[in-house]
Amino acid sequence: MATKSSTWMMAVGAFIAFIGLCFLPAAFGPDSDRTMLGAGAVVIATGMLLIAAGFYVKARTLGTVAAPDREPAGGKRARKSICDRCGQAEPVIQCRVHQLHLCGDCLSSHYDFRSCAYVPSTRRGAPAKSSAAAYAQTTSS
Repeated sequence: MATKSSTWMMAVGAFIAFIGLCFLPAAFGPDSDRTMLGAGAVVIATGMLLIAAGFYVKARTLGTVAAPDREPAGGKRARKSICDRCGQAEPVIQCRVHQLHLCGDCLSSHYDFRSCAYVPSTRRGAPAKSSAAAYAQTTSS
């Protein structure tokens, strides 16, 4: 909003400065009037001040882009990811059309081969065990 108002301020300032320039022929013409020179100078200065204020407002609004707040990294664990539809199980697939992460149960009710495109879900709660570690655990029991 401020960038639009600053653009308007600069445009109005340019118009006022142009009006001030129109005073100059009366000040330097054959029937010269020195009061017109002073009035023209005041009007030009007012227009230039308004242009400068428009530039200032635009620069201030462009410089105030807030950085996103970062969550403290101390000791908090990341939330476990859950299915977007049922909110109970871990998602295994993502529907790229609807931007939904779905578990296996919800996938069967959501599946539509005509419109949906599926990719493996990138949201994982905990790192998966390697197959070698899983095999070692099953054989040792």
